[in-house]
Amino acid sequence: MKVCDAVAQWCADIETPFVAGIPGNGILEIIDSMSTGTDVPFILTRHEQGASMMAYSYAFHTGRPAVVVGSKAPGATNLTIGVMGAYVESLPMLVLTAQVSNAHEGYEAFEEIDLAALFAPITKWSVQVNNPRRTLEVLNEAYRRTLTGRPGPVHVAIPYNFMQQDVGTYVRPTLPVSSTTLHGPLDGIVEMLRSAERPLIIAGGGVPAQRADDVLAVARGLGAPVVQSWLRKPVPDRDPHCIGMAGIGGSPAARRGIQDADVVLVLGCRFSEQMTEHYAMRFAADAKLVHVDIDPGVIGRVHPVHLGVQADLRDVLPELRVAVESGPPVGRSDWLETLQKEQSGYLHELASYQRDDRVPQGRYVVEQLRDLLDANARLVLDSGNYLHWAEQYFPVEKAGLFHYPTSGTMGFGIPGAIGAKIAAPDEFVCALVGDGGFAMTMGELETAVRLGTPVLVVVINNGTLGHIRIRQEANFGGRCVGVNFTEQRFSHVATAFGVFGAEVTRTKDVRSTLSEAVEVVRRGGCAVVDVHVSDEMAAGPLESWWPRGSAAPKG
Repeated sequence: MKVCDAVAQWCADIETPFVAGIPGNGILEIIDSMSTGTDVPFILTRHEQGASMMAYSYAFHTGRPAVVVGSKAPGATNLTIGVMGAYVESLPMLVLTAQVSNAHEGYEAFEEIDLAALFAPITKWSVQVNNPRRTLEVLNEAYRRTLTGRPGPVHVAIPYNFMQQDVGTYVRPTLPVSSTTLHGPLDGIVEMLRSAERPLIIAGGGVPAQRADDVLAVARGLGAPVVQSWLRKPVPDRDPHCIGMAGIGGSPAARRGIQDADVVLVLGCRFSEQMTEHYAMRFAADAKLVHVDIDPGVIGRVHPVHLGVQADLRDVLPELRVAVESGPPVGRSDWLETLQKEQSGYLHELASYQRDDRVPQGRYVVEQLRDLLDANARLVLDSGNYLHWAEQYFPVEKAGLFHYPTSGTMGFGIPGAIGAKIAAPDEFVCALVGDGGFAMTMGELETAVRLGTPVLVVVINNGTLGHIRIRQEANFGGRCVGVNFTEQRFSHVATAFGVFGAEVTRTKDVRSTLSEAVEVVRRGGCAVVDVHVSDEMAAGPLESWWPRGSAAPKG
């Protein structure tokens, strides 16, 4: 068996949903072998960035890796932005790149760079195959590493001249199965939480979507409020026990809960810069933190802990739920009720904003989207100022339906929506994007049409890079440099790709136009709604969430 045939068969055996990229030197043989010897679909994207973002999104919605490919230096380097995003979000991905012939390495051969070194800082493992007969050994190790422990992308470079060489004996990939049991420590954790006067649960991005019900059951059993980590929505955010998001643009109730809690159960949270508002956030001096995470490296790194537990939450949360529910119920406390009232007041304040009856506001667009879409609709965000309105005005009834790329990756929206649709073909998928992010990857609309993946794209078009502009205005005397665009008419872009396109400039037309576009998508088409919004910006990034002057934690 040739190396190219073995790689194609390996892709089939790991059951990757697709291999995505752009054909080029060094991977043509793999693509050809896939087409003749397997049923694995190859997805042509308009840019390798789109391929890695699709796989990044697919992993978020399923927890499973897809394969992306790049041809030597140009194609490989184009993959990096999506690979970086998956690394930041701890999502599995398999990255295969071609490398120049190993007989020509070191001569500055055409398209030669050190790819193993390039990907090393943004992957769990980056390696170049040094012997064709070890190709499968390396690929199987890469598959194991992307999924075990804290997930993340892995990268394998294969020299071009290996493709036609003998791979040796084919060895099928296997994935070690491991589980975590904590029967002993659980009793102590539950007792600490039961005896607390002000217990608190922090649910981070590491909480698996399928375990959100367990988190809420633990909260109900303990009478404890739940704080969400920054822009993750790991539990339904209108559940009575959820008191909002921590971090920049977060809720007052979440801040109060963190300030005053005496015992805190931290689940799958690494206390990011955004969640801690640049690491200013701190807990009460006598608070006891119980931090559970699959990665021991994040436990106690930012905040000191009373008890650190390395464990897989997929296994531990059901055990914790049983341990809590088997004990006597804890009545609703004044602590919980106070925080719930504060959160209710915050939500009422958000809903009572002054509406502009002439020019659409970004938050009004999000409100109308939430009202029009099904409860199971998936919202995929790009990066921009409007993301705060998405967090505030697009509540979800089930975990896993809301995806903001916390890597801060602009251009994610459209390819991310395609990846989400592949992951959940029977569910409605909407991409909410800014005008800057839309223009970066709008070519992937053609990919969506060609694949038959119906998605709705809603553009918050304010003619500027809003997130950057408000910082320039605040910090540089109102001067804005390099953030404003000329007039953009994105509905024409949609038409160019054979997609339903509509432009909205008046508030009164927002709902009817969105409704028409939603029906187009429900009938199996793609749609783009370009909403020219007002200059209003979400204030969260400029408003202090955590009181200034607080001491930063150790770390």
